Amino acid sequence: MSFYELRAEKNRYFHFQHRIVKDTLLHFHGAVEFLFAEKDPQEVTVNGIKRILQPGEACFCDSFIPHAYKGVSHSTAYVLLGDKEYFKDVFASFGDKRPPTFFRFDNFELLATLHELCSKNWQNDGGRYETFGGAVKILLSEIAENVPFVEKKTDKQGAFMSELLNYVEEHLKEDLSLRAISDVFGYSHEHLSRILHKYLPENWNSYINRMRARYAHSLLKKFPERSVLEILYESGFDSPNTFYRAYKKEFHQKPRP
Repeated sequence: MSFYELRAEKNRYFHFQHRIVKDTLLHFHGAVEFLFAEKDPQEVTVNGIKRILQPGEACFCDSFIPHAYKGVSHSTAYVLLGDKEYFKDVFASFGDKRPPTFFRFDNFELLATLHELCSKNWQNDGGRYETFGGAVKILLSEIAENVPFVEKKTDKQGAFMSELLNYVEEHLKEDLSLRAISDVFGYSHEHLSRILHKYLPENWNSYINRMRARYAHSLLKKFPERSVLEILYESGFDSPNTFYRAYKKEFHQKPRP
């Protein structure tokens, strides 16, 4: 449930899926990530830029760039992410340039072939890493033939959002109102509201309640002997009504008795 996806920090980690796009909360990690929209539109937010991707369009998330996805209907996509080490040599060959945040890429035949190769070699403990590394080189070469790469940019607001999300995750039981967050980080309430509106796909209170509901869900599974009331307060909720509304909204069911 982490804002900061620690599993993506594992050495030589990679993930390559062809799947239905489900709602993904704003998060970040050190891995490099691509999403290639295949079927139906899908809403994405990358480093504060919101866009509806149409089939045949893609987005690129560099390391530690906050991003979120929202599927529309039964949106399908190829999602590829991996340890930045897989990409380092390729980016270096392009003068340390990167693909643009949004671009067109509709070579689904190539994506399907590379996905199949990586899937077939998944059980090969040694070879699967080399297979994925080769797939990255082939894919980026194909992208570069059709899309001009651009200079890597530093975004201070994106870095602040990563810091903020880390803080929130570590302080879910504390006051996380905009006023309290403004005091912690030294921003005015108005300025912080503008940043959050840019990066978040929903309002701040709704977002925090979703995170707390997910945290409560993980505790309920981990500690079945503990009461729901005990866990909801431990998750940062100040009332059972708020908890039950947030939990049902997030999981479409009531928490266990």
